[in-house]
Amino acid sequence: MEIKKFSEFSAVELTELWNEGFKGYASDMTMSVETFVKRIPDNQLSMEASVALCDNGRPIGFVMSGFRTVDGRLMAWNGGTGIIPEYRGKGHGRQLIGAALDVYREKGAKVALLEALSENEPAIKLYTKMGYVLIDKLRFYEHKEDLRPDAFSSDKPYVYDYRYGIPQDVQHLNLPVGNMPWQTHWENIVNGQSVIMYDVQGEVAGYALYKRLFDASGEHSSTSLYQCRAVKASEGEAEGLLKALLSLVYAPMDKKVIRRTVNLPLSEQALVRILEEAGFTPRVNQVHMKYILND
Repeated sequence: MEIKKFSEFSAVELTELWNEGFKGYASDMTMSVETFVKRIPDNQLSMEASVALCDNGRPIGFVMSGFRTVDGRLMAWNGGTGIIPEYRGKGHGRQLIGAALDVYREKGAKVALLEALSENEPAIKLYTKMGYVLIDKLRFYEHKEDLRPDAFSSDKPYVYDYRYGIPQDVQHLNLPVGNMPWQTHWENIVNGQSVIMYDVQGEVAGYALYKRLFDASGEHSSTSLYQCRAVKASEGEAEGLLKALLSLVYAPMDKKVIRRTVNLPLSEQALVRILEEAGFTPRVNQVHMKYILND
């Protein structure tokens, strides 16, 4: 067995490895070559930092990885791990994760993050043995019907000013990112939108990052929420603020579009409660794990 970099393979070979590596998973992860290639820059993944485990030159497993500076520290993240079916359960996962962690150390990363499907117990057990620790649980929610007019109404009247923009706008708020899942960072929301809300004193009260998709005829088909946060608000104020943000993100309420959340941390209890009360239902559950390097 030999570890090689992704840069040593063609796009066709890597796409085939990806599709075989995720064969049999609960979610269909199949990609075309074009989709796979596009995913790399869209998610700031590195061909030099992503590794494949090879058996006599044939790639049989992989870890895709990316890096970015978060809160002043270089962070690495696992952008996909897979092993083709006939090689599973033979200890190759340990080799792959160990090789990926070696790359993270060489690059000077201070922390590494990953997500795994909650039902993928073998993978979670492997990551735990390798030193990753559980830091949160994540959930994709979905709502397919029109929303009630009062879905995000609040008993307390709040007055906010708001400004629409692009995801990059939130970096100017200088707010800590902390342990947010890497897929929800503004850098990963290609062609997305932001809305920043201000209180009567002109201070930032909260913001949301989201993305709207449109079908071939230009009709709005879905909205995905990536972040929705209240800033410097009490518990009572935070709930009203979150509802106000959600009413903007998921508007118009009477339009039948698919409304989703992406890797919503369940530790954000107020946001989870508001969405569930509005009729959003769980679709995918994941665990969020962390590894401390070079600290």
